[in-house]
Amino acid sequence: MPSRRRVLGLVAAGTLPVAGCLAAPSDPAVTTTDASATDTTTTATEREPVRGGAAEATVERTVTDADYRYVESNDTVRYPATMAGDEVVEYDYEPFEEWGHVEGASVAAEYVRSLLDERLSGEETPTVGISTRGEQDGFRIVVSLTTRLSRDGEVLSEPAASRHEVSRATPHSVDATVQFAGRTHEDRYPVYVTERTVQNE
Repeated sequence: MPSRRRVLGLVAAGTLPVAGCLAAPSDPAVTTTDASATDTTTTATEREPVRGGAAEATVERTVTDADYRYVESNDTVRYPATMAGDEVVEYDYEPFEEWGHVEGASVAAEYVRSLLDERLSGEETPTVGISTRGEQDGFRIVVSLTTRLSRDGEVLSEPAASRHEVSRATPHSVDATVQFAGRTHEDRYPVYVTERTVQNE
């Protein structure tokens, strides 16, 4: 399975549209307590994730980013492991197949977001990210719907579209093909829709 450091490095670089998906609760209706940057304590309750109900999607991308370099002698890819703003602080190396799996997940997530932009016309697009939960050998793409409540239960914000509407617009899975330095990697990523309620305490 691709290294967590590789995933977190990509998140830091802003190349993955991920916001908290890597540490999602493992139980379908689990309640967790967090403290935000403003010291506001919140409780989050999540419903059972559902698979996207639309047809499978296919996407291809050729990677041309100069920060990546293929090393033919050992079939690895050099990638930005640590970022400081837009600057690369440290590079690391990863076997091409593992690098391709992570890069493919990024490509798949971005494509799902673009599809939802089109299919939910006029509505605010839900957050789309990547998760390892429930996937022993790889990633899943996660479309997240979040309702935020005040301490008294007043709705502060809620998704523009219902879970049913989003599920119907979301592909069941995405077949992503990544091409880089004359090499090709193909992977299939399942896509899920999650819904949770976050309440201030």
